[in-house]
Order: sequence, then C-alpha cells, then structure tokens
Amino acid sequence: MDDEELWRLRLQKVVDAVRSWEVRIERPDEIAARSSIDRDDEGLPGHPVRSAAWYGLIAAVDCLGLVADLSKELTLRPSSMFTSTRAALLGASQAVWVLTGTREVRQLRALSVANDEYKNHRGFVNDYAKDPFIRQGQPAGMVAELEDLAQKLTDKMHALKELRQGKPYAGDFSSTVMMREAAAHLSSQPETDEWLRLALGYEWRMASAAAHARSWPMHVRKTERESLPDGGEIRRMSASLAEVVQSCAAAALMTSEAWRLWDLRGTRHV
Repeated sequence: MDDEELWRLRLQKVVDAVRSWEVRIERPDEIAARSSIDRDDEGLPGHPVRSAAWYGLIAAVDCLGLVADLSKELTLRPSSMFTSTRAALLGASQAVWVLTGTREVRQLRALSVANDEYKNHRGFVNDYAKDPFIRQGQPAGMVAELEDLAQKLTDKMHALKELRQGKPYAGDFSSTVMMREAAAHLSSQPETDEWLRLALGYEWRMASAAAHARSWPMHVRKTERESLPDGGEIRRMSASLAEVVQSCAAAALMTSEAWRLWDLRGTRHV
C-alpha cells in the first residue's frame, strides 16, 4: 500500500465516523435528570452547558460532513478545505471545553460562551438598528423593534456579568484559549502525549489563517518559489492529501472526545 492509499484509508475512517454522527444530530439527545449536565445547568439561565456543548457538536459534525461529501472526488485546495476543518475543530473544542474541569469551571466556561453569543447577536442587531438607511427609509416601528431586541440582549449580558464577576473566564471569550485548553485536555488522556497538543495547536493556527485569508502559512508550509528580477519572489502554495487528512483527523479526534464526554455527562450514574 503506497502513501496515497494509506491517507485515503485514513480519510475514509473519518468519513465513516462522520456519517454515524450525522444520524445523532438529527434530533437533540435527551439529558437525564440529575445527570452531570443537568446539574451543571441547574439554576443558570438558558441551560448554557448543554446548549454550548450540543451546538458545538452540531457545528463540528456539519462541517466535517461537508468534507465527507467532497471526499469521493477530493480536490486539494490550499485554503477552502481548511476553513471547514477549522470550524469543525472549533465546534468540537467548544463541546469538550464546557464538558471538562470542575463543575464551577464547566459552568463559567458555558456562561462565557453564552455571553459571547448574546454579544455577537446584539452586534448583528445594532448593525441594522443604527444604519442610516434603515433609520430613514423603513416603516415606522422597525427601528424600535430592533432597539428593543438589542436592549433585551444587553439585559441578558448584564445578568450573566453578575454571575461571572470576579471569577475565571469573566472577560471576553477567546476561541484560541478555548481551543488550547480543550487540546490540553485531549493530550492528557491515556496513551497520548504533548505532541498531540502541539499538533492540534498547529492545525488550529494553519486553518485559522486559511479562514481569515492570511498568507503567512506560505512561510511554514511547502511552497513553490519563483524569483523576480527586482529581488522579490512569488510563492505558490498547494495542499497535499496528507495535510488535508491530518486536518480532518484533528477535528474528528476532538469531535470523538466531545461525543464521549457528552454521553458520559448526559447519563445519570447511580
């Protein structure tokens, strides 16, 4: 078996896992009463732990599902594929992040995610509520409705601020911190080591650059170089099958751990 056949076999294992996960996200799982997740959410507004974990799983599986859809006739694009694997790694890391640590840590992490959701939703609403075209040209009442929704989101953020004040994760949510801490958890499991943590960090950085249209990975990944008469150069970056599969596998590995934690914490242990 040559290298390409081996990497395609590894990709197929990811695809098989994704297809089984897609069935699971068709309907939300029931959370057992008095289970770990149920108790984590007790007394908190909006069930933040199960909400952040479940949506992280949905996002991860959906983005990996796109890769699975394309896997039969895979085109090795240098940026777009990694945008999808990054989103999958992000969603899976969110689920792992809010399902690990002590109960207080899990609750505070989930509240951090909830606050970021409200913050971004409010920003979206305000973009329209404050737009001159909307304010001048739309039927009466539309701006008032938008402003009312923005205020309700602000009130929710204020309520969360009281719960988070002076505690860990009380500041702005950071996806990079979240991913690093999720990676640290994954690398602390039996039969893993620090290289796994570093590998996950590598995939996160490379994929984030692709998602944000940044060119700096050309100084890290293999490129073709063409020297120019003025002393500059043109760099052409391509993707290898190994790079694509490694990125998919990193997201799938985190997703698998997220499902393990979800099943463990969502079931009542007598």
